[in-house]
Amino acid sequence: MLKSKKKEKKDSDKISFYQILKKSWPCFGSYLSYAFTLTVLYVNLIIISKIIWPSDAFASHSSELGFLFGISSYVMAFSGLIFGRLADTLSRVKLFAFSTLFFGLGFIINGFAPEGLETITYLFFLISTLIRGFFSGGFWPLINSYISDTSLEEEKSQFFGVLNSLFQLFQLTGMIIVAILFQFGFWRFYFLFIGSIIMIIGIIIFKANEPKRASTREELVDIIGKNGVKYEYKLNKETLKETILKPTNIIAFAEGIFTTILLSVPDFLLVAYIQSPPHNLSSTSTALFMMIFGIPGSIFGSIVFAKLSDKLAKRNIKNRIYMIIISMIGLFIIFIIVFILPLPSFTPEEGNNMLNLLTFPVFWSMGLAAFGARSILGLYNINQPPLLQRINLPEAQGLISSVNQFLESIGYGTGTILAGVLLAFFNNNYQITVILTMTIGIIGVFLWITSTKWIEEDALRISNILQDRGNEISSKNKS
Repeated sequence: MLKSKKKEKKDSDKISFYQILKKSWPCFGSYLSYAFTLTVLYVNLIIISKIIWPSDAFASHSSELGFLFGISSYVMAFSGLIFGRLADTLSRVKLFAFSTLFFGLGFIINGFAPEGLETITYLFFLISTLIRGFFSGGFWPLINSYISDTSLEEEKSQFFGVLNSLFQLFQLTGMIIVAILFQFGFWRFYFLFIGSIIMIIGIIIFKANEPKRASTREELVDIIGKNGVKYEYKLNKETLKETILKPTNIIAFAEGIFTTILLSVPDFLLVAYIQSPPHNLSSTSTALFMMIFGIPGSIFGSIVFAKLSDKLAKRNIKNRIYMIIISMIGLFIIFIIVFILPLPSFTPEEGNNMLNLLTFPVFWSMGLAAFGARSILGLYNINQPPLLQRINLPEAQGLISSVNQFLESIGYGTGTILAGVLLAFFNNNYQITVILTMTIGIIGVFLWITSTKWIEEDALRISNILQDRGNEISSKNKS
């Protein structure tokens, strides 16, 4: 009898997982398209530098390339505010389709960039990157708004765990494909082909179903689930002051800037570090390295941490904060170690031979670091969104995630620009640049520690408001 009950519970969890996947496919369609193309600039930094400035070394244009990444993040930050507000009032499905469609268009335009014309080529890459940055800015606010109405509280980390795992899988798979294509000169084909596929995905998303707002909140699930019953509350000055302008939200906004500085520096500098002389790893070797060690790490992290996060959060919401803190400290330590490992010097031919690279013990140390980083990165990604959803009203989910994304994108852009400038200032000393910039990012840890003082009070406030609204909705429908 006991075995039978355990089996029923296991089957229930399995059904719940697949239902989340089924109901949330527009999120996966848009966000995984973004993931698949995310590394196109990072992994090909040296090659793109040669496409734009064929006669110059990367070091002489590190600040311009840093600006290319940074300004894209700034545009993404501002567009997220627009899409976030629209997500709380308009159809999320149509917004998903619209943003995905034009995100793909940004790639197609990039495919027509002339090669080797320096300023003209750079402007082509810049404009195309800005278009992609603007429309990809809508993905995260839309996902948070959509998921808040399709997943129950005890499912949210599982959803974000699946999303994070697939995101990293698609990101690393896209990395190896784009690295091979760029290395063999097919960069124009990549932009045109991938852009066309993404535009088709955007058209398909138009056919998805729009979920009912607030239909999965524990306080309202039995009420909003009934036919004809709708959650029609809108955000106003009173609810803005009463819920959004509270300590945990404000701290989460502030920490986003510092956290993403910590995360952006390795993204921007690590590839340039291992691909530049004297290390000379090729983009293909870089991508293969991340696939061998990074994908298993991301899958392991999501499987192990997703259900554990939901379980611990059910006991106490503070546990989500503790897991975020562990993730940030772990990433800080790992990336500092990576940049001080004694990486050997290679010729370009040796750097393109992955089997040769794996004969060096230091690369297995780097692989272990990549596995660990990808694993614990999931702790942040699967705990921060449910935490913010818990302490905000259904009609504010898009706004909250967009404001948070705005500040995170500002931090990310600032991190890449700062890293590029410091790298040039310290004459290509990657170690000093990494230590200085990532130390700024660790401030986010102290802000999260401070938030434990108010998180329970802020969560209870939202729960009480929704209980009152549930009673109000029930009374209206009875009369």
